[in-house]
Amino acid sequence: MMMGYGFGFGMFGLIINFLLILGVIYLVIRWVRGEGNSRYNSNTPERILDERFARGEITEEEYFRMKSILRD
Repeated sequence: MMMGYGFGFGMFGLIINFLLILGVIYLVIRWVRGEGNSRYNSNTPERILDERFARGEITEEEYFRMKSILRD
């Protein structure tokens, strides 16, 4: 009689299913917290400069000058 342990591999299947579920839970928690893509979530100097330029706080000339300084 089948006991319904995972993929039909007995205890090994149960362990694999448990690890898969833990992996999915881990990924969902990271996604919810916003840690999936830190480039867009952190305030790096280039990101702040991009935002200032988008808001019109600095001119195009200032933007490219500051961007080149940051890259050096």
